[in-house]
Amino acid sequence: MIPAVDQFIERIKVDEDLQDKLKRTLKAEELAVLAAEAGFHFTAAELVKSFAQLLLESDDTKAVALFDDLGWDAGELLWSIRGWAG
Repeated sequence: MIPAVDQFIERIKVDEDLQDKLKRTLKAEELAVLAAEAGFHFTAAELVKSFAQLLLESDDTKAVALFDDLGWDAGELLWSIRGWAG
C-alpha cells in the first residue's frame, strides 16, 4: 500500500470531521481530493490500486470481509461487475 494512503486511512479512523466529509464522496477522484485537502497526496488510481493490493495480500477470510464491508447492494454490484468485465 502506498504510505500516503495508509496514513490517510489511519487518520480517518480518528478524525470525525474527516469521516463526515468522507460520507459525501462517491468516487475515487473525490476521495483523493479530500485526502489532499487533509494533507495526504495520492492519485485516485493509487488509492484504488492500494485497496486492490490490500485485498490480494489478505487471507481469504479478510479479503471477503473487506469486499463485503463496502456495503454494495445487488444492483451496484451488478453494475460494477459489468464494468469489470470490460
